[in-house]
Amino acid sequence: MITTEIDSSASPSTVHELLVDVDSWSVWSPHVASVDATSRRVGPGWMGTTRAFFSPAATAMFVSEVRPGGGYRWHSVAGPWRLDYDNAVDAAADDGSTIRFTAELTGPAASVVERVVAPLSALGQRRRMHRLARTAELLERQGDVGRSRPPDDA
Repeated sequence: MITTEIDSSASPSTVHELLVDVDSWSVWSPHVASVDATSRRVGPGWMGTTRAFFSPAATAMFVSEVRPGGGYRWHSVAGPWRLDYDNAVDAAADDGSTIRFTAELTGPAASVVERVVAPLSALGQRRRMHRLARTAELLERQGDVGRSRPPDDA
């Protein structure tokens, strides 16, 4: 299992809004080149396909749980492996929020595969989370919380 956690001065609700707004994903998760989805807002039962800029193939995403104001759980399948993810946001003890991304691989030799990919996956998680936190903080500083994308001059 790969887990990364960071704190943000942004409120959990602002971070959550960025997580569930599909159109904001390219801002805080720039490896996402395209998303074809049942809805532009993630909800329970949401399904879609995402394609990373470095991948010729799209990956199907299935959302199993959305926690009101607290992120969501989802999974995808790649060959014989299942990848389970939890993109969580909680209120931090001293205001702001704690963002936690978890990824777990199951399937043949999953523990070996996970050890091989863990360093790169953890780096990607940290980069996405820092961008997510920065974007949420910028939106709040600008008083633009209802907006999921920062202005072009951000």
